[in-house]
Amino acid sequence: MSDRCRTKMAKIVNRSNHKFLDIPFELGEFMKNDTYSLLVKGRSGTGKTTLALSILRSLKEKNNFFYISTRSSPKQLVEHYPWLRKFIKEPDKDIDNHEVRQNLSSFEDARLDEPESLFERVTNQLMDVKNPVIIIDSWDSVASLMDREARLNNERVLQTWRERAKAKLIFTSEESVESSLEYIVDGVVELNYQFMEEIRIRSLFLKKLRGIPIKRSLYFFSLQDRILRCFDSYDPREFKIQNTSEKIQRETNLSKQILQTGYNDLDHYIGGTLPQNGLVTIEKDNILSNDIFTLFLNDLLHNFSKRHYHLLLDSTLKDKLIPSYKTNVQNYDKLFTLEKLHDSHENSTQNKVKEKNSFYKYLTKVISAFEGKGKTVTMMESNSLDNFISTYSELEDYCRFIKKKFELSLLILTSNGNLEKYYSVADVHLKFILKWGTLFLKCSTPSSALFGVRVVNTVPQIQLVHVL
Repeated sequence: MSDRCRTKMAKIVNRSNHKFLDIPFELGEFMKNDTYSLLVKGRSGTGKTTLALSILRSLKEKNNFFYISTRSSPKQLVEHYPWLRKFIKEPDKDIDNHEVRQNLSSFEDARLDEPESLFERVTNQLMDVKNPVIIIDSWDSVASLMDREARLNNERVLQTWRERAKAKLIFTSEESVESSLEYIVDGVVELNYQFMEEIRIRSLFLKKLRGIPIKRSLYFFSLQDRILRCFDSYDPREFKIQNTSEKIQRETNLSKQILQTGYNDLDHYIGGTLPQNGLVTIEKDNILSNDIFTLFLNDLLHNFSKRHYHLLLDSTLKDKLIPSYKTNVQNYDKLFTLEKLHDSHENSTQNKVKEKNSFYKYLTKVISAFEGKGKTVTMMESNSLDNFISTYSELEDYCRFIKKKFELSLLILTSNGNLEKYYSVADVHLKFILKWGTLFLKCSTPSSALFGVRVVNTVPQIQLVHVL
């Protein structure tokens, strides 16, 4: 197959994988149906309202929806979800105003409604409007006011009217047990959360989607910016380098004085800037493809080059990064290589001292070529240091040296053992981990945080989303 064909196929796969970024692919396919009923269930705080509004956003139904809230006023919804004002195109008016609500299609405050009044509102919409989207948030507040027989009857009536009007009917519920509504609706999505150490991770379980094959039933997601964003399954093929002329699109108006990774969520979490003269250690689970390192480091390399920093890479890293990504590096004349010194198989103390002295002497000589001409970032692999760093004292000596010489040092932990010795000296420690089939980037230092990892564009390029 030609490179041109491979590139074309990669773009097709990319579009297929990332068509629905905010909701699971299977749920996106289900939402394409002309009419359906969907139950979103989960305990308090799992994100039911956010998912319901995210579905409304994904459907792009700005003029043909009816959102019934039994818990919040329209004004409270907009305050909690600021992006709604842009979505409904009423940024300067009071959404609780009666005239405004009539023009919107429509957020309704049903906190004080009796069941009969609420059903009248819904059935009027189903009779008078073609193909509406109706969201009842939450159904519990309505069902609790009815006996079992009345509830069953009203749920069946709603389904019948929904089919006739070809509407999309969405309920939210906190009921933990299976309810009568769960058996009637076409789809059931259950939200939950669990803890990985002290970090809360939200999950979405596709319990039922009538007519849609569910290839993956469990997704993890973030509620950052009050929008639900799901993370897809880890697929090592997505991190493969494509032979393409497409370049990484990245912000061009970058301050040369601020040292950042270029990943907005990560930079924001660590305080806006990387530590001056600091050390960043990066590692990954052994099961993960080495292409993750290559892709992540290329993004960092591209970001630092655009900030006009001198870049010093050890030879093994340069061999991995530059041949495939050379077109994405600006200021190529500021890229320097630290050649690997001859490996010795002797383990004597005298030989280790010799190796260490040779390394520092060589590194000082390389640095002198651009010392005083600008700031420098270095990237090295830990196995390049294994010949002369074995004790904590030797590691401290190395850290003092690099922190004096470089604006920032990145150390890629690739040694076969005892990586823990680097954890205590790192100002920032990052690790790519695979949990429940999903790829995350975990920040352990300065404090614990988790970022979902997604691949975008056909270059490709890593995107990080803070798990909140």
